Amino acid sequence: MLQERVSADIYLFTSDLYTQVTAGVIVTPAGAVLVDTLPFPIETQAILQFISRRATSLRYIIYTHYHADHIYGASLFPDVPIIAHARCRQHLLESGEEGLEAARTEAPDLLENVVIRLPDITLDGGEMLLSLGGKTLRIFETPGHSDDGISIYVEEDLVLFAGDAMMPIPTIVDGDPEVLMQSLRKIQATEPETIVQGHGEVILRGEVKDALKTNLAYLETIQRIAAEAVANERRRATLLKTDVEKCGVPRVALNGEAPRLHAANLRTLYNRLAADRE
Repeated sequence: MLQERVSADIYLFTSDLYTQVTAGVIVTPAGAVLVDTLPFPIETQAILQFISRRATSLRYIIYTHYHADHIYGASLFPDVPIIAHARCRQHLLESGEEGLEAARTEAPDLLENVVIRLPDITLDGGEMLLSLGGKTLRIFETPGHSDDGISIYVEEDLVLFAGDAMMPIPTIVDGDPEVLMQSLRKIQATEPETIVQGHGEVILRGEVKDALKTNLAYLETIQRIAAEAVANERRRATLLKTDVEKCGVPRVALNGEAPRLHAANLRTLYNRLAADRE
């Protein structure tokens, strides 16, 4: 697992086991805040040890959304209150246990002691301010990758944790491209100097504007070509041959996962548009 320092008090952990998913630690004199938790406790254990060395305690965990790769590590912190969107809590109540059992069939050793931890404090509309040890965390809605997405802006550091609203390639299989574009514009208006993505490398000062423009352009492009394919009654298989690089995203993005995620996006859009047309 990769550990790196984002700012004087913010640290990032990136999984080696699952698509470069990230978790962040914000250290303050009054304790730490953990943003997402990684999927496998074997990696989250390193975060626990880091916090025990660098902070007086872990005060809060924040889930950026309900997807398993961001929440399963919370099992290691059974008494720490969790902040998330209200829809995150609802999704976990409805499907969390079922999803965990399915995941256990694929990685039984890695998920043996995992339990679903539900959020204790929820946001449902507007935004929430969390002040701790001289840090101000502004928590606000950024749906589109999923309907429960939130981002966390650390005002003193100008660092934004975007969750999966910001990735090397946007994904909308469980979301909505138009809603995600609105969230990306909201992030643009925040003007962060640094963005921590839900997966992949940190977007540093000087790269933020271009990264946001690239993701917005990609979402516009895939919607256009999917709509054209359905309108012209082209086969879905033909659409899926559209190269990800022609849509503005390098094939090597996210350790080479970009073509697979791109195909899933196109398949999702085609199916939705075709169903609407029928």
